[in-house]
Amino acid sequence: MACATIHLAIAKKYLEKNNTLNYDKFIAGTLYPDAVNDNDKSHYTDKNRGRDNVSHVRGKVNLYSFLQDHNNLDDFELGWFLHLITDYLFFEECFTTKYLLENSYESFCKDLYFAYSCLNTYLSEEYKIVEEDYKSYPSELYPGILYQDCILSKDAINIFIKKVSSIDINSYIIKIKDNKKNVKP
Repeated sequence: MACATIHLAIAKKYLEKNNTLNYDKFIAGTLYPDAVNDNDKSHYTDKNRGRDNVSHVRGKVNLYSFLQDHNNLDDFELGWFLHLITDYLFFEECFTTKYLLENSYESFCKDLYFAYSCLNTYLSEEYKIVEEDYKSYPSELYPGILYQDCILSKDAINIFIKKVSSIDINSYIIKIKDNKKNVKP
């Protein structure tokens, strides 16, 4: 899963292009899936997602299942859905299958959470993420450290943020429903 600052950066960029949405509700929806006790339920995680890193992380989110439960998304649900899109694409696009297979889950998680620490301060400054953005879920606010080399480069994350925040969600919903499974936009 992407960290809260990545989710907020994407949400803020998305809101710049879709400024008719309720900011507070959309941001709250964006943070919601990671802030609740049952992350598997809020992410619509596949129950039998496998034990290797590839199937384990790529089965974390089921976009089609979410859409079966949520019709006519309100601003909160749209933020929640953008969170799920982000997590799905994060594991599809930020990590190669080779990398995931060559590392244990424990090693991958250690490297990933170190990268989050490295990115938090940078992303907060770059995308003007402030403590107020976490008001619905203050427990999601984590301090960062100065950026250093890690498994997620600034350039790669900025490209990812730009790409995901530019998705036409309505068209993407149609594509997911037509395929009845996770697909890339």
